[in-house]
Amino acid sequence: MKRKLLLLFMGIGLCITQVAAQQITLKGKVTSASDNAPLPGVSVKIKGKPGGASTDGAGNYSITAQSGDVLVFSFLGMLNQEIPVTGSGMVNVKLQEDSQILKEVAVTAFGVKQEVRGLGFSTQNVKAQDIVNSQQPNVVNALQGKVAGVQITNSSGAAGSSANIMIRGGSSLSGSNQPLFILDGIPVDNSTPVSQGGLVASVAPASNRAIDINPEDIETITVLKGPAAAALYGIRAASGAIVITTKKGSGGAARIVYQNNFSFDHINKLPELQSQFKQGEQGAANATALGSWGPAFTAGETIYDNLESVFKNAFAQTHDVSVSGSTDNSHYYTSGSFLEQGSIVDNSTFGKKSFRINADTKVGEKLTIGGNANYIRTDRSYLSQGSFNGIMGGLSWPRSLDMKDYLNPDGSQKIINSTGTDNPFWTINKKPFTSKVNRMIVQGNLDYNPFSFLNFTYRIGTDYYTENFKSVRMPGTLEPNVNRGSIIQSVANNQITTSTAILTGKKKIGAEINLSLSVGNNIEVSSLQTSTATALNFIDPTFASINNSKPSDRTTSEELRRRRIFSWFGDFNIDWKGIAYVNFKGRNDWSSTLPVKDRSFFYPSVSAALIVTDLLKEMGAKSDDRVFSYGKIRAAYSNVGKDASPYSLTTSLATLTNDFTINPRGFIINSNNAFGNPLLVPEFTRAFEVGADLRFIKNRLGIDVTYYFSKSDNQILQLRTPPSSGSFLATLNGGSIRNKGIEVILNGRPVAGDDFKWSIDVNFAHNTSVVKALPAKIDRIELSDAWAASNVAQGAAFLNGSLFGINGNVWKRNAQGQLLLNNAGYPQVQTALANIGDRNPDFTMGITNTFNYKDFMFSFMVDVRSGGQVFNATENALVRSGLSLKTLDRGTKVFDGIIESTGVQNTIAVPLNQNYYQTIYANQGYDFVEDGSWVRLRYATLSYNMPTKYLGKLKLKGLSFTVTGRNLLLITDYSGVDPEVSGSGAGVGGTGSFGFDNLGVPATRGFDLGLKLTL
Repeated sequence: MKRKLLLLFMGIGLCITQVAAQQITLKGKVTSASDNAPLPGVSVKIKGKPGGASTDGAGNYSITAQSGDVLVFSFLGMLNQEIPVTGSGMVNVKLQEDSQILKEVAVTAFGVKQEVRGLGFSTQNVKAQDIVNSQQPNVVNALQGKVAGVQITNSSGAAGSSANIMIRGGSSLSGSNQPLFILDGIPVDNSTPVSQGGLVASVAPASNRAIDINPEDIETITVLKGPAAAALYGIRAASGAIVITTKKGSGGAARIVYQNNFSFDHINKLPELQSQFKQGEQGAANATALGSWGPAFTAGETIYDNLESVFKNAFAQTHDVSVSGSTDNSHYYTSGSFLEQGSIVDNSTFGKKSFRINADTKVGEKLTIGGNANYIRTDRSYLSQGSFNGIMGGLSWPRSLDMKDYLNPDGSQKIINSTGTDNPFWTINKKPFTSKVNRMIVQGNLDYNPFSFLNFTYRIGTDYYTENFKSVRMPGTLEPNVNRGSIIQSVANNQITTSTAILTGKKKIGAEINLSLSVGNNIEVSSLQTSTATALNFIDPTFASINNSKPSDRTTSEELRRRRIFSWFGDFNIDWKGIAYVNFKGRNDWSSTLPVKDRSFFYPSVSAALIVTDLLKEMGAKSDDRVFSYGKIRAAYSNVGKDASPYSLTTSLATLTNDFTINPRGFIINSNNAFGNPLLVPEFTRAFEVGADLRFIKNRLGIDVTYYFSKSDNQILQLRTPPSSGSFLATLNGGSIRNKGIEVILNGRPVAGDDFKWSIDVNFAHNTSVVKALPAKIDRIELSDAWAASNVAQGAAFLNGSLFGINGNVWKRNAQGQLLLNNAGYPQVQTALANIGDRNPDFTMGITNTFNYKDFMFSFMVDVRSGGQVFNATENALVRSGLSLKTLDRGTKVFDGIIESTGVQNTIAVPLNQNYYQTIYANQGYDFVEDGSWVRLRYATLSYNMPTKYLGKLKLKGLSFTVTGRNLLLITDYSGVDPEVSGSGAGVGGTGSFGFDNLGVPATRGFDLGLKLTL
């Protein structure tokens, strides 16, 4: 018996030993055979067995297998490679590009992936690493310089500030020109409120809501540039679409990734101020004077740097943790993110907490179900800007006074003059804005394949958030009507819910022709409900609350805006041998915001693509890809409709007496809103584009060129009316905008060695946006949300001129261009405003270089803008305060012109005094228009990936370190802080407010330190 037991244990031991001996741990690195670049996310599986692994950011992998197994390495755009397991150790793999079919894909309509080679219109992908390299918390800013034809303008250097994005110019005179944002197949909100709590946008510019998206969750971003590319998304994609796909999880066993980033920022530049003259009026000292028009400083007298004293160094930190993995039937990805962003000004911060889960699983052989949920909480504190009552009030503060000495012993504000402005330090501590957003984005989907030729997909999702906004003015504030304290609170509930069903059938005719037809239905319901409460005159001066006021000093209001769009669409594709492609799209929308008889409208799209290199091979005229590797030509035509804003058909009523216009109307209409128009019809944008994608020397050199032309007709716009009408605006159809331009994308890999690699990417774009027609006999469309410099200039669209013009005051001149002077010999401001500038750049260009040496990577991007003028309202304000360098000339001048009343040549020498600078010079805008060209080093980043041989000892799958510098260099002739400005933020529609430097928080430069750890 003992002998039998001994033999049994020996047999079990031998089996265990043999099994253990067969378990082999394989490690290695997967790279591209063409340039030796590491390939992250490569799937490494054991053929015929569940589970597997995937490569990390440095291309490294580790997997346990048995002798005789076969490892399968697969990656999008590469040929699969199978390697038998013969022993343990290092197995490095080089994957070859699948040059025969070039399986680069783009996510187009409703989350559907399509091969780029078959698309007849221009798209551009931005990869996750490119987004991360920019180290921008706002995903919109992360696209700067990376996509041809996309223009992005940051509104200020404040934490949580908004960013404006436009694709191929603008297509609307009054409405939004920003693209539709799609997140995992559903539309999500990227709006920026123009006004919160009745405060104008230039004073309190809000965040754009794409800032809520966690950049670390993004897998790819596809930019659909023209109407043809975005046709199936319908009305809201008339200005293009930004399609974001988040990470899904892959690679078998669970992977835990932790990464952090620590940022340090400093103010980039401040305006240069004069330090010769001190506080006073008309050349004499005056302790109650608000400007620097007094006598000169004496030797040894203290000159305070009041403006710089407002700013400090800023610190931010980000922490991200994700867990992802997959099985043969399921994928999952979950993440948590924490962002704490300080600002260069006290009491100005932005914080974000984000939690996401993505998952999908196969149910049987034919059905896949999935979904995701994303919760975001943002908290922002920010401050007034856009006037001397904001934090940039240091631009007016006399330098003979110490601005930091702003409180009396009893805690009240020290004031220079009761008619003046608040001390910026009072603004920082006593006039806060706060915004708290709770947001939930949820989506569910199913994919069903009942037959090999038939597919049904359904997706439903909602984007819902609540924003609580608060503005406080503590007692002692000098702003009009709020000196005894005020508070504004608003609660906005915003929701977009979409449902999309698509049925797709595929058919092969013979061996050469492939057909596919998709028919779908889309329903979108959106609503925005805003409740606002205000209170004045605090009973307890130390307590800011709505309840801390008399009922007679309180107001409440509520606004509800709803829209519903019901749509049917179709998408038909035909291709011959994967060489020639033709696509037809059509969509019919029914919109609730248009009249019943015009709420249904149809718009088509047709595109074609031809793979020239494959056609030459088919004809026997080409044998290899060594020189001319790939060639494609494409063309597309589209027609996209656009509806009106909610409640544009009727005139809204008001509950207050209209007693401030020429024609008081009692409780009849809301004079602050436009007259409604029950006869509105849809806008339409017709677009054509043609392009070519050419690649040479085994795809090491590529060029993609696109020419496009579009015309947007029947504009739905708000036109100014005489105050005698009882309102200021009326809604009507009329006007046409033409956009045309060229985009060039260059890709090169000059060096592709084993250890050293160099790649370069260049994006170039030129666009002109011209207003070809306007209704009635008007010659411009003015934009009141973009006024600047005490109404000296504003954004405007000019007939037969730029959509992005500058409308401003000018001095009177005769037909010969001579100045018409008054009898005293001074210039006079013309009554009518004139076109004084064009904010649209001549061209933009982004140049990204990436160098890889073994485990090091260095990348930097140079951002170029040529042309595009900026209205320097900040300099205008400096002139008014007497701190501008322009005001140092306080002598006399004989203006070259004629006296208007007599017609004789002027010979009068006039003093250039306070009266001249404040009431004459600063009231014209032409001298404050400057060239906004720039060349800037947008970022430079250096990273190090720890080699595999060290990772094994540390029992890690990946470890990398990163150092990044942002906005390190700016070359520009612009005299202000930074020509990349947007005076009223990203929420201003139509011509927008970019190109207006209006007392905003200055831009910053900084550097980041980061770590990424993979377990």
